[in-house]
Amino acid sequence: MRPGIMALLLGAVLAIAGSAATADEDIEALRKKLLPGIKGEDNRRIIDTSDYPWSAIGRVNSRIGGFCTGTVIGPQEVLTAAHCLWNKRTRNWLVPDAINFLAGYRRGEFIAHGKVVSYTLADPLITPNDAARFRPNDWAILRLAEPIDGITGVLPLGVSGTPVREYIQAGYSKDKPHILTIHEGCEVDDTPRGDRLLMHRCDAVSGDSGSPILGIAGDALVVLGVHVATRRPKSGESTGIAIPIDSVSDVAR
Repeated sequence: MRPGIMALLLGAVLAIAGSAATADEDIEALRKKLLPGIKGEDNRRIIDTSDYPWSAIGRVNSRIGGFCTGTVIGPQEVLTAAHCLWNKRTRNWLVPDAINFLAGYRRGEFIAHGKVVSYTLADPLITPNDAARFRPNDWAILRLAEPIDGITGVLPLGVSGTPVREYIQAGYSKDKPHILTIHEGCEVDDTPRGDRLLMHRCDAVSGDSGSPILGIAGDALVVLGVHVATRRPKSGESTGIAIPIDSVSDVAR
C-alpha cells in the first residue's frame, strides 16, 4: 500500500476514534446533568425484591403522579421523605387516601399493598416552601390500613454512632422506576452536622427520595438515615443529603 493512502486511512481511523471518544464524553456529561445524584461511576445494581430484607422496601405512589421510596419499619408503618407528600400545585399536604405503598414493587407486581390512612410529620407547619427550616424535618411515617410486616418483614431502626461495617442505599430511581437498585459500600459521613443532616456519596437520584441509608452493624441490617435530596455544587461532584435516624426514632419507636 502506498504511504499516502496508508496515511489517509490512519487519519480516518483516528478521526472515527476521536469522534467516538467525544460522543462518550458528551453522553457522560448529559448523564451527570440529568442524574446529578450519580457520583462518578454509576454503582447501582438491580436487586430481587421477593425476599427479605429488600421485600421491606417499596414505592410510595401518589394520586397526583410521581413516586418516592419507602421502608417498612413497623407492622403498619412506612418511613419516607415528607416532601413526597407535598402537592406543589395546591401548596398543601396530600390527604392520606391519595397515597399508596407497594412493598417489594418490581415491574408492575408487588408483594404487599398498603393503603395509607394517616401519616406523621416532624412539623406540619414547616413546609417545603421554607427550604432551610424544612430540610432537617423532611421525613414522614405513613400508617397503613392493615399490617403487612408478616409478608414483607421489617427493617429495624438503628442508632446513630453505631459502628457500621458497610453502608447501603436502596431505592427506586427515576431512570429505573420499576426496579429496586442498591449501591453497596457507598460513603456516608455518619456524624450529623449542626443542621442535623447527614452527607453521603450513595448513587441516589429523583425517585430515591425517602429511600433508606442502611448500615450493616454486626450481623444486622438497620436503617440509619433517609435520603431526601442532592446538593449540586457549581463544580465538582454532587453530595447526597439524608436525615439521620435519630431525628425519626423518638416518634417511630
